Amino acid sequence: MDEAKYFEKVAEYKLLAKHEVGQNFLVDPVVAHRIVDLAEISESDKVLEIGSGAGSLSFFIEQQAKEADLIDIDEGLIAKITEDFKESKNLNIQLGNAMKWDYEPYTKIISNLPYYITSAILERILLNAKALKKGVFMVQKEVIARLNAPVGNDNYGPLTILIKYRTKYSKGFVVSRNSFVPAPHIESSVFVLDVINDNVEEAVKLYSLCSAMFLHKRKTILNNLGSYLKDNEKAKTVLEKAKIPENKRPQELGLEMYLSLLSALE
Repeated sequence: MDEAKYFEKVAEYKLLAKHEVGQNFLVDPVVAHRIVDLAEISESDKVLEIGSGAGSLSFFIEQQAKEADLIDIDEGLIAKITEDFKESKNLNIQLGNAMKWDYEPYTKIISNLPYYITSAILERILLNAKALKKGVFMVQKEVIARLNAPVGNDNYGPLTILIKYRTKYSKGFVVSRNSFVPAPHIESSVFVLDVINDNVEEAVKLYSLCSAMFLHKRKTILNNLGSYLKDNEKAKTVLEKAKIPENKRPQELGLEMYLSLLSALE
């Protein structure tokens, strides 16, 4: 398949982009190739592309993966790439909802994540993908601050902690808005998550606890834990056991402190 002609065809889908679901089609083959290369796909990998769209990343996934599933929620786009790759033996193209998909079998996940459900998809992946080794994702640039926020920052929260627990976060590169049609209002950023912890069961417990503690982030950890346990005295005992000061606020606790709190509760 000729690369230049293929990406010209992708660009033709500009007028069919659905703004309500954040569709912007990547038309720069150099960028698409770089993103897929970051996944370091090997013959043993089972690959998933979330939101295959008009097939920009799919083009290079098809060249590199021995086995890959491509999913999208748009029937028209699924029909397009099914036709594009009708001769391919290594791609399984399916209509699928990223918020209902089973992520457990995949070792590599690649996606240009829709802005409006970026956090929700990442949460679902990190709480379910037991076999995952690496994820490569492109998001709107402003989202990065939420994913890699330091302790104490306003953007720091349960998802940040979950990412730190399960993965090593690495910056990829910035993608110009002009690499897309239609062009979005802001630039995008690519990042890589290398999995360092496959204990999904503990990740689920940790995330549930953190979500409860951040329910009222302006309150102290004692107040939040007291509400969670429905017992302030028990909360004081647990915090003392975990060696966490009662007056700390949820965003002031790092990953190790939340793991200590989880251990003290159990």
